[in-house]
Amino acid sequence: MEIELCPAVSLLPETFNVLVAPVELMAEAINSHPELQRYKILFISGNYSRILSRLDRNITELDVRRAFTSFQLMTILEENHHSFLIVEHDPLLYEDSQEMVGYLAQALKQTAREATVLLYAPALDPHLQEMAELADRVFCIYNEPVAAKGRGKAEARMAGEQRTLEAYS
Repeated sequence: MEIELCPAVSLLPETFNVLVAPVELMAEAINSHPELQRYKILFISGNYSRILSRLDRNITELDVRRAFTSFQLMTILEENHHSFLIVEHDPLLYEDSQEMVGYLAQALKQTAREATVLLYAPALDPHLQEMAELADRVFCIYNEPVAAKGRGKAEARMAGEQRTLEAYS
């Protein structure tokens, strides 16, 4: 059965998926889908999570583990007994062990033989890009930047936004 996080992102069973999207989109995707509670979900964060503090208290069927090193993340993946894993990418895990990026990508792919795996990050970085090469599916959702010529109108609509004054020569 597919897991639909949002209209553009549906995860097939037993696949390794990468999602690059704004934090708000990921948090809202988890919060607005109570049917995710049917799955045994493991949320793995690194040193710091941008997502956990944004989740509703109604999400009760979510086990949380933290990995402070790439080796701890590898151990968590080896011990997995969940059907759906959300791994919040933390590039700091690979500072001292660059060679672990490839091994962890292989471990995520291996884990996906028994569970649906979603590797999430708010932005693409070289580590994530290397890991995404082994993914079954990669989703990238970015906020559209305001066009340069329409910038003034967009700024006028956003109340409370900081503005830059024009300088005259």
